[in-house]
Amino acid sequence: MNGKRLSRRAFLQVLGGSSAALLLAGCPAAPAPAPQAGSGAAPAAPAQEAITLDFFAWGDQTDLPAWEELSRNYTEMNPNVTINVSPTPPGSGGSDYYAALQTQFAGGAAPHIASFQGWEWQPYADRDLLAPLDDYIEQSGLTGPYPEGVQSLEVSTRRNGSRYLLPLQIATMVMFYVPKLFEEAGVDLPTDDWTFEDFLAKAEAITDTSGDRRRYGYQANGNWVRDIHWIRGTGVQEFDELVDPRQAMFDQPEIAEVVQIVAQDVIYNMGVAPLPADTDTGANTIQTGNAAMKYEGPWFFTQLNSPALRESGQQIEFDVVLMPQQQDSERPHRGWAEGVAVPRTNRADAAWGFVSYMGGADGNRIYSTITGRIPNDLSLIESFWVPAIAERFGVQNGAAFVEAIRRSEVDVIGGVSRTRMWNEVVRPQGWDRLNNNSATAADVLPTVNAGVQALLDDYWANQ
Repeated sequence: MNGKRLSRRAFLQVLGGSSAALLLAGCPAAPAPAPQAGSGAAPAAPAQEAITLDFFAWGDQTDLPAWEELSRNYTEMNPNVTINVSPTPPGSGGSDYYAALQTQFAGGAAPHIASFQGWEWQPYADRDLLAPLDDYIEQSGLTGPYPEGVQSLEVSTRRNGSRYLLPLQIATMVMFYVPKLFEEAGVDLPTDDWTFEDFLAKAEAITDTSGDRRRYGYQANGNWVRDIHWIRGTGVQEFDELVDPRQAMFDQPEIAEVVQIVAQDVIYNMGVAPLPADTDTGANTIQTGNAAMKYEGPWFFTQLNSPALRESGQQIEFDVVLMPQQQDSERPHRGWAEGVAVPRTNRADAAWGFVSYMGGADGNRIYSTITGRIPNDLSLIESFWVPAIAERFGVQNGAAFVEAIRRSEVDVIGGVSRTRMWNEVVRPQGWDRLNNNSATAADVLPTVNAGVQALLDDYWANQ
């Protein structure tokens, strides 16, 4: 990647963000005052500098309690540090969060710490807006979050030879299911060796919308981000390369066939999934006990069966299985790292202190316990996390997540972020039309392909 400075217009084209000027936040910190010597007394110890860290955080009902607990613990250990957590809900595909983050960078108010998914920080690093973490990692010995042999984590934390993301979780997704709805319909529970045909048959057998209480077999995802799993299960992918792609390949017949089924037919033709209007308003969902299956990740635990929900009698008891086998015998599952990065500000060293606490063993246990998310260290997953989610959330098949990580591959990583593809092309030209039943997958995917290709061509033309 070249080291060109970025104009305001070029920066906003790269990130798809606001129109404010690009400046990095902060002024040099004032030095600590020199110690004063008393008459005949030893010099007083220098006062610790008061430090305020702005943490722009991925914030929803799952993560916010964890940020609050981690911040409270860290400031108790470091009384001179104040952490201002600014949580922003993720929105559709992360759109709301990343739009707000882009505005901060472009407006000259970059936070000292920022949440990132493993496919979104690369355009910032390419323009030298993030601090490389390699020296910090080496000095601290914090290597647990970077396990060998998990390629999806490697490519979602490193770019051009440097680490930029400290994972707080190893992320992957599997099928959530509600045993009660299977039992009501007299349908066998899914198992890790099921197939795509099994999935569709179970969804159809469970669905019953004839009475006052509607029961659906499946809750559709409603966006490309979640349908990427179904696409990869066919044995093809939307790009020539998943890291720094040059060619879009959305218009392959295998992709059109599976997207047609999981994004539209399950709703409008088969009728086994609730309408988007229902799920948008929170009706007839898995959280309300009206849908039997949904593709989700550990962050979803707290919406179904947490201690707080059980205390109020509002829990939905559930378990998980691997996603069903499709055409690809390797059975890939989506996987990535998700955590925090340190923008280049005058507080980078201090920011690393809090970041390394969150990503270290003690902080990561707290984060994982509160959110249910998978720890960032493989050694913690089976010894700590799998038993913990069984006790806290009722998940009996935690091994499905471990296997999904082993089979994981990333969505897409490069100078054109996945969120930008979604916001500018894939959603308005593709999935919006599928969701409102105004066009088929065969209709929209060639248009989507052309639009994403234009983004890639423009990016590469400027490298």
